[in-house]
Amino acid sequence: MKRTLALRALPVYLREEDPQFFKTWNVVSSDEPGIIETPVALITTITEETADPVHFSPTSISIVVEDDVVMSDIPNLADAFVLLLGLMYALHLDYPKKLINTFTFIQKIIMGLDDGKPLKPCLMSLKNVGHAFYIKHFKILSS
Repeated sequence: MKRTLALRALPVYLREEDPQFFKTWNVVSSDEPGIIETPVALITTITEETADPVHFSPTSISIVVEDDVVMSDIPNLADAFVLLLGLMYALHLDYPKKLINTFTFIQKIIMGLDDGKPLKPCLMSLKNVGHAFYIKHFKILSS
């Protein structure tokens, strides 16, 4: 649940919004997830039995690339993000333009996959805040 919260809050903190990326599909009320003209998306699948809030306990999550569901039945958002990043790398896809800072932060800071380019100031600030929080709350001495 903490990972899901962090991944959902990251674009909000970075003031990025892409309504086409995070989608919710209620399989009871609709036969199709509505993925027309969707370059890249994560679709949270819910049913009437899905507990609230939907993003913390979905039925499953699916990955959409270029209007097609390429992976489905992913159990949580963290796994879906990792799989999506792998697909984007393997297929040479660009990050969604409206979420470029979110994906860059996940790539460089969370996953530790540095590309040699410097971080933007907003991402460096978030990295420093996260590091300070970690040291303060977990009482780790930096060397």
